[in-house]
Amino acid sequence: MTNFNPINNNFNIQQNLTSQKANFVQDNQNTQINQFGQNQTQTQFQQQQTIINPNLMINYETVKMTNEQVLKYLLNLLDMPSSIDKFISNLNNPQNQDKSAKLLIENLLNIKALNEFLNQNSTNGINKLLNIIATTLKQGNEDITQLKDMLNILTSIQQSSTINTNTLKELLLLYIPLNIPIFNKENEFEKLNEEEFKKAKSSTLSIMLETINFSNTLCTINTNDSKLFLDIYSTEVFPFEKFNNIIKLLSQNGNINLSTDFKIIKSKAKQTTSQNFKVISMGNIPLNVLLLAHMTIKTIFKLDSDFSFAT
Repeated sequence: MTNFNPINNNFNIQQNLTSQKANFVQDNQNTQINQFGQNQTQTQFQQQQTIINPNLMINYETVKMTNEQVLKYLLNLLDMPSSIDKFISNLNNPQNQDKSAKLLIENLLNIKALNEFLNQNSTNGINKLLNIIATTLKQGNEDITQLKDMLNILTSIQQSSTINTNTLKELLLLYIPLNIPIFNKENEFEKLNEEEFKKAKSSTLSIMLETINFSNTLCTINTNDSKLFLDIYSTEVFPFEKFNNIIKLLSQNGNINLSTDFKIIKSKAKQTTSQNFKVISMGNIPLNVLLLAHMTIKTIFKLDSDFSFAT
């Protein structure tokens, strides 16, 4: 993993949006930054003074972050824990006075509160990142491609939480190192048959995954007392036995009482070179369901990637 080269002094920068736009737009390559700036008021940026964490300042012309490093950087900008386990632990801690503690109501993750949380944190993260971009350009570093990619991600999270769509996906994406464009990519899933549709609609949480090798895969999670039931609907090439061994081990480590089942579905082979997913829930969800969803998505995509590499 590449080591960061942080600048050792803090930057306390008060921005003026009008002047920053002139710095950002160079040879029409910074379109997204310009578009975002047009939607903000100058007053917002004049009133906000951001103290930039020196660990966020990197020489971007010599350091290229991996997807995993980008997510850690984004989590830092969002003031969020570095792992899904720590995120859940913060929610469960009765002494935690952090604003994320408000997300938990009667041991359930409050989706409406999660919307507000991600919206506010992404707004703050955007302001921080605009300051970092300005400082980076002033230092003579012209290659800010990854910074612009992260700005697009934060804007996508902010917009998604604003219109209250697929908020759980935005949260889970921050803890699954997939390709960066997936934050903006629309899902293209085949229509579910009647049985699959009923299962997805009635489950506590369902996940529709677009994979490279297994076509479209449906996962449903249901609860009964303290036990979780995970059903996988996929093509016959899906390596369920290997998946089952991994997910059972992960669930034991996470203190999840789990039962799994696999059903083969008929699906037309769909050629795709990317992975994507969609999460559907009936409302507020238990934290162990959130944790299992994260384990399931990450495991399936890892098996999918390894399958592609092996073939």
